[in-house]
Amino acid sequence: MLGFEKEIEEFTACVCDTPIYKNFIEKKRILKLDEGLWNQVGEYRRKKFEMQALLNGDEMFNRTESFEEEYRWLLSDTRVSEFLDAELAVCRLLQKISTSLIMAIDFE
Repeated sequence: MLGFEKEIEEFTACVCDTPIYKNFIEKKRILKLDEGLWNQVGEYRRKKFEMQALLNGDEMFNRTESFEEEYRWLLSDTRVSEFLDAELAVCRLLQKISTSLIMAIDFE
């Protein structure tokens, strides 16, 4: 199709072999051992995403504070906080990859 599927597959394998991604997979595995907790984290993530997507500046700031307070009990569980930290690290890795690719391409 594109002519460089093999390279994409190899790069994807490299990303999946990073300590950042492996840590994320391990933290997710640990969290999923408790199905109820995993479901609560899923609800937290969905609500947070919706809030971030729908709200702006001041309204977001005000809602974030009460939102975090509402879920403080969940976030105090180390399995949850370690998973969310690992997830954020993967997101930052993907952002860095995307930014590097975009910066390397001259759209001028």
